[in-house]
Amino acid sequence: MTVCVGLLCTDGVIIGSDTEMSGVAKYHASKLRRGSFEAGEYALTGTGNKGFIGMAADFIGIALRKAEKQFKKTKNSEEKADVFITSVDSVIKRIHDAYIQQPTYPGPDNIPYLELILGVYFKGEGEAIKLMHCAGDGSVGWINHHIMCGSGSDIALRFLTILAPGPRPIEIMQSVAFLCIAEAKLGAEGVSGHSELIQFPHPEPPVLEAWYSESPLLEIAEEALQLAICAPREKLADEAFERRLKTFSDKLRQVKAAVDRIPGSERITLELIRKAREERDSLPQL
Repeated sequence: MTVCVGLLCTDGVIIGSDTEMSGVAKYHASKLRRGSFEAGEYALTGTGNKGFIGMAADFIGIALRKAEKQFKKTKNSEEKADVFITSVDSVIKRIHDAYIQQPTYPGPDNIPYLELILGVYFKGEGEAIKLMHCAGDGSVGWINHHIMCGSGSDIALRFLTILAPGPRPIEIMQSVAFLCIAEAKLGAEGVSGHSELIQFPHPEPPVLEAWYSESPLLEIAEEALQLAICAPREKLADEAFERRLKTFSDKLRQVKAAVDRIPGSERITLELIRKAREERDSLPQL
């Protein structure tokens, strides 16, 4: 159970997730993997059986290393993308054929499943950013829209659709990504921990792995809904609506700057909000 996001931006791509790992016991660890290959670098996250995700990530790295000579022969980003997707597709098909299409796990709770999101940065001449989805049915393809998966994806997608139905600059989409993950952690089972993002292109290492204070994000969530849902009913004039949109956009930028690296601050914030909601729900209805 998790929430994984892949967001296309006008100037790049963002891959993100929460950090709760579920098994015999719950613990927190990164669900993002970053790798490099002959033609660039990539970030990977996913949902499903933890062993399959790790296996797929390792095998994809091996397949890309084996394809080094093919990458060197490519002349543009389209040819590089063809080599990349062929390498990934061969790995996913092998895992599905060997383990998922012929499940050996006992019980309905252990049904084999694998779904991945990859952001790829093809460097060099004709550099390009692409987003890939490896679906639960074993299909692999490039996509030209945002993608989410995991138990928290429905909740996160609602907020994403309201705030950014299409590509926006990375500067704005970072804030939107953290907001969507924060809301998923509040409302979905098995989604918790820190919120972690990797973006391409990015400055030289270290890769962006930030933990933002989520309290301002949660404060603007209700305003986002009001702006998107209530404004049409009020039949605001274009100028009035633009002023509202500008105010909200400014808040998003402020959130981006409000980085809070105090360990545990995010967990404490979420616990306080959950407690407040429980107290509210326990009050007698008028």
